[in-house]
Amino acid sequence: MLAVLFGNGSVVAFNRIKASWFEDWTDEDGGAPEGAGPDASGQHRGLSAGAGNKVLPPALLEADAMGRQRLPSTPWKYAFTGCFAITGLYLAIRGGSLFYELAVLCVLFIVLEMAIADQLYQVVPDQFSIMLAISAVAFVDYHEQWWEPAAGAALGFGISMAILLLGMLLFRSGSLGGADIKFFTCMGLITGRTGIVIIFILTTLMFAVYSAVRIAIGRGSIKDRNPMLPSACAAVTVYFLFLFSAGDLLIFEL
Repeated sequence: MLAVLFGNGSVVAFNRIKASWFEDWTDEDGGAPEGAGPDASGQHRGLSAGAGNKVLPPALLEADAMGRQRLPSTPWKYAFTGCFAITGLYLAIRGGSLFYELAVLCVLFIVLEMAIADQLYQVVPDQFSIMLAISAVAFVDYHEQWWEPAAGAALGFGISMAILLLGMLLFRSGSLGGADIKFFTCMGLITGRTGIVIIFILTTLMFAVYSAVRIAIGRGSIKDRNPMLPSACAAVTVYFLFLFSAGDLLIFEL
């Protein structure tokens, strides 16, 4: 039941999110993003009414205008239902409370929505980050120290900012976006110091493999800015399934 709820719900929720959630800032010169050409009135069709210097992703505008689903129900509702079913069954068989299973599935649902948004539009609504931060309340009792969530959030923010600054120094462009920084900060709030380090390492490795495969098959280049949150979603899933208690091992403790 939970698998059907979260699997189908992930597609339904994404297709029914208010378009205004996906508004993003324009370029410095105030122009619309690439692909957002002018409409019959001469205005950029990427600009939403009253949004000022914010625009909507052209792909989202096109899908909504044509009445198409942003994310097709087939095959994704079946794929996501299967993933949530496998995850939920594994957590149930492994043992543990139903509360923990529900909390993990809720977090995975939110991160999945963030990953879909990043993959399709490279825009992740701040509302998802707020939901992720609120979900940290469910994991407070799993930390030995009361200050662990705050320390994890600070470490997640610090690591991502350090990578961002390093990228700007070496390549004169940010290697992480604002959504990535918010994600690691919120996940640090949920998992604490050890958890966010493990998730960051897993995300980096999976993202590197994904980028390398795209380059190897000729579907990308080293200069491409690939979305990171799909890799982060896979990393969070692996962490909660297999490594949530890894902090009990001395080698992983911070």
